[in-house]
Amino acid sequence: MKEKNKNPISTLPKNSSQETEYNDLIQAVKVYENRIKDIEESTYWKLYLFFTKTKLILTSDSYLKSDQFKFFQRIRFLFSKSGFILIFKFLKQLFNLLFGKVNHIVGLGKGYEKVNYEQYKAKHFPRENDLDEMTENIKNFDYQPYIQIYVIVNDENFKHLNVFLNTLDSQIYPYFFVTFINKSKQSKIKFTIEKICKNDYKYSFINLDENNCSNLDIESEYALFVKMNCLLRADLIYQFVNEINSSNHLDFIYSDNDFLISNESNHSYYPYFKPDWSPHTILSRNYIGNLFLVSKNILQTTNFDLRLSFYHLVLNFSNQSQNIKHISKVLFHEFEEEIESFKIQEDHKSLNLFLNQQYGDSYAKISEASLGCFEPVFETPKALVSIIIPAKNKASILDTCLKSLFEKSTYQNFEVLIIDNGSNEKSFLGVVSDWEFNYPEKVFCHRIDIPFNYSILNNRAAEFAKGEYLLFLNNDTELISPNLIEELLKIAQLKNAGAVGPKLLYPNNTIQHAGIVLSLEETGAHIYSGAHKDTSGYFNNTNCLTNYSAVTGACMMLEKSKFDLVGGFDENLAVDCNDVELCCRLYQAGFHNIYLPWVKMYHYECLTRGNPMISNQSLAKQSIEKQYFIKKWGKLIQNDPYYNKNLTRISKKYELKHV
Repeated sequence: MKEKNKNPISTLPKNSSQETEYNDLIQAVKVYENRIKDIEESTYWKLYLFFTKTKLILTSDSYLKSDQFKFFQRIRFLFSKSGFILIFKFLKQLFNLLFGKVNHIVGLGKGYEKVNYEQYKAKHFPRENDLDEMTENIKNFDYQPYIQIYVIVNDENFKHLNVFLNTLDSQIYPYFFVTFINKSKQSKIKFTIEKICKNDYKYSFINLDENNCSNLDIESEYALFVKMNCLLRADLIYQFVNEINSSNHLDFIYSDNDFLISNESNHSYYPYFKPDWSPHTILSRNYIGNLFLVSKNILQTTNFDLRLSFYHLVLNFSNQSQNIKHISKVLFHEFEEEIESFKIQEDHKSLNLFLNQQYGDSYAKISEASLGCFEPVFETPKALVSIIIPAKNKASILDTCLKSLFEKSTYQNFEVLIIDNGSNEKSFLGVVSDWEFNYPEKVFCHRIDIPFNYSILNNRAAEFAKGEYLLFLNNDTELISPNLIEELLKIAQLKNAGAVGPKLLYPNNTIQHAGIVLSLEETGAHIYSGAHKDTSGYFNNTNCLTNYSAVTGACMMLEKSKFDLVGGFDENLAVDCNDVELCCRLYQAGFHNIYLPWVKMYHYECLTRGNPMISNQSLAKQSIEKQYFIKKWGKLIQNDPYYNKNLTRISKKYELKHV
């Protein structure tokens, strides 16, 4: 075992002063989260977003002097067939916006999602006849393992004892044993648990103490860990065993869940439809939840401590597992626990121990954006970063980008490769010459005078790059976070990391990029684009480290060896989908692409090449490349591993599918 990390942030508060600071931080985050929610729910904000988006399409780069006639070209385009389709979409959005306001006034708005989920439950939750069929189907299982259920009991969740026991009695799969792991010191809880287990061979208990914190004698082939604040659907164990029978071997299984507002499971709400295994997401919060199944082999070969939080178990068991399965069904209902400082402290300690053991001198900071989330911190490698910036004319745009890098960045071990794609403006050549003269060992301009092809330009630039890491950057970006380069670098160095991208903002401080979901808009869409810059998203996915199938090429870092391994950008994609396609090949090669929210850049989108909606010709070219991408990656698009099949393909806000 590696030496425990000595960074003070990685330890729990040891005195009252530190405890106070910890609580103050948590309260500040709570206040800020509520403030953002109030802003997002206001009518003003919704109207502001709608008209801002309309203005963006009409003007985009038309305010630039050299493009003063593009506004009229855009107006002409809007009167074409494609333009009318676009107008129709916006009118539909406006209608939905106003209709949503009416619903809110008459009391339907907030309940709409709840009604939709009730319809989902009616369709997807098993009825009595479904359970009867499943019970009969157990006979057909080739493998009928006994499942050892370990129930974590503490002072807070003990109040759910009786309703939890009822869900155990309701299980249609009969082959299981139950062991209560009592973490409480209350004599009443100990007395009750012991009485329940007395004279019943299926039930046993462990009163946790210093001598039995990590040894579990298990005879069953699988162990189900669950906290007592979770109620099991009647077919939960059946579904897990069914999955085991459908696969050669599984080490770790988890499922979706929802939350409870009473002791009755039919009163559940707010489903959490989770992604498939996301090894970096788990380093920011316990997205798995408070129930999982693990194989006996993993249980017996993993170091763990039952005195620590449930998050500790999830981290250690999943890390040792090779075959992890996510069941895209709501199989348990959880009583939502209030977020309190001591719980965050427990999770913080668990994550710090894990990071230190797995990554050496690493630790986690508590997120200042979302409660219950953490920011893992790794050592910064001493590596040269090659920043690749394709450009054509627009000298002032490139100059702004370079100034932000050289004047704001706290990481200066980089070189800049400007790829001049046939510029003919003297001002551009003057700006580039000035940068090359002032930084002769850091700024290099290579002219590649070909018809615009983003993939070819970047692939050729990568051949010139001397750095171990490549940072692909649009010229219409500007640094916000001074530590952006080193933060991307810390994550990109991880062995299983693919492309890493930060949060990008529009000039009006709304989100431009916070990860890309393939299952949206045919070829992938930026989730929460146009939303408030600090919106929490779906279970904090916009404010926390999160795995996605793709991140945007407007600002994307990855290790050069991995870029070379997958063959660089696909040169059949000159304009569209090239960054997403590269991310798909990285995923296919076993790497996971990562969105990093705590570092930011401004992205003045389409300032150089313009908006693709400006003409029918550009739309046609875009359509051809999209079809190429869809043909190549159709299966992955249909089944985005970091999305969920129960979520809509229409909205970018992780909403439930219409039933």
